Amino acid sequence: MPTTPEQCANYALNIQMCPCTAEQCPNRGLCCECLQAHAAKNSATSCMRGALRNPETLALSAEAAAKCPTNQERNAKLCTCTYDPCDNRGVCCNCVRNHFTTDGTGRVACMRGF
Repeated sequence: MPTTPEQCANYALNIQMCPCTAEQCPNRGLCCECLQAHAAKNSATSCMRGALRNPETLALSAEAAAKCPTNQERNAKLCTCTYDPCDNRGVCCNCVRNHFTTDGTGRVACMRGF
């Protein structure tokens, strides 16, 4: 079942940095759902296809919940990251926050190649 904004521990932070222009998209601000939906369509998310990140959102990482009580286990099973000491495995929004750069060049492992 898809995650709702109320179930996402980091939704308020995610929506502040989400560059998606599809304002009515039900996955906007729900990074795990957005990443999975785009991967299923073999397309990159807006934040992973060259959108520029507002530098003012870089400090949001310090405010983010480190764990995802709703989807961390599910997301970890889908994660293609090969960096073993990664602390963000299964917490897609923190992974996106880590890799979404101000110059638009960042890519999370599951979005490489799109």
